[in-house]
Amino acid sequence: MEISASRDADILRLELHGALDLVTADIVAQRVEQALAEKPAELILDLRNVKFCDSAGIHIMLRARNAAHRQGSRFRIDNVHGIIRRSLEITGVLAVLTAGTDA
Repeated sequence: MEISASRDADILRLELHGALDLVTADIVAQRVEQALAEKPAELILDLRNVKFCDSAGIHIMLRARNAAHRQGSRFRIDNVHGIIRRSLEITGVLAVLTAGTDA
């Protein structure tokens, strides 16, 4: 898992590259924690380059959303595609994680 960060004003975007699964979930969780320490108004996880996501990945995204909301930051995922999008639809969390965007 590689994670690149970019900031535009108060929006912090983490672009994930690779698989979001049990093996990489802790890496993502640590990077999200670091990002939230910067107190962005909004944190976005960009999934454009994520090729696989299992239940551990979904769990990390939900934890990231909850942590962001606890500190008053908005949270959403972006560029959701393919089987990842379908998995999030089936589990009923797509709308929660995309916050009404056009994921």
